[in-house]
Amino acid sequence: MKRICLIIFLGIFLYGCNAQKEQNTIEEEVQKQEVPKVASPEAVEPVFSDDIEEKRTDWQNPETVLQAFGNLTDKTVADIGAGAGYFSFKLARVAGKVIALDIDPNALEYINEQKEIVGNWAKNIETRLTPPDVPNLLQNETDAVLVVNTFCFIPKQINYFERLKDGMKSGAELVIVDFKKGEIPVGPSEDRKMDAGEVRTILRKAGFRKISVDESSLQYQYIIKAQN
Repeated sequence: MKRICLIIFLGIFLYGCNAQKEQNTIEEEVQKQEVPKVASPEAVEPVFSDDIEEKRTDWQNPETVLQAFGNLTDKTVADIGAGAGYFSFKLARVAGKVIALDIDPNALEYINEQKEIVGNWAKNIETRLTPPDVPNLLQNETDAVLVVNTFCFIPKQINYFERLKDGMKSGAELVIVDFKKGEIPVGPSEDRKMDAGEVRTILRKAGFRKISVDESSLQYQYIIKAQN
């Protein structure tokens, strides 16, 4: 009788093990199925999507931004906070070299992928990963620097822009574009915005000169120009 009970118990135990093994196999197969990855919008924003680029261009007005610089022919320009390369590719058409700097490796990988798609005219873009608080430029490396929609995210801004000056040649141009205070349909939350006057004060403390503020050329943003 004991032997019969033992056989029955072993049968139940083995059945349970097989059932659990089958369930584990099913769960493993489910886990192997590809799950769409959600990245930050800036990292995956298609640079050359007509619809998305047209919507941003309506308010960003990139030609006005680029006109804030002098002649960029044969010049090296750093695009700080390059994201998916919205301005990097536009700069590549008019500058000698573009250094696209960002803290997000996925964004820089996207720029490199786009470079392969568009061909030789964008070969002058160099992507460079950088910490949030370090400009990551060589001494006197750049003739111009562009900072768009990024200023308020930079920690220890006075210290950062003091270090940025080291990477800029004497007389190099700095152009900062960021969102105005107030209720506007684009840009970060109000607590993330910085008044143009605050930015100008920080640049002055960092040692920049010839600082000018333009709050009329763009609908939702201001343009600040300064010189090293």
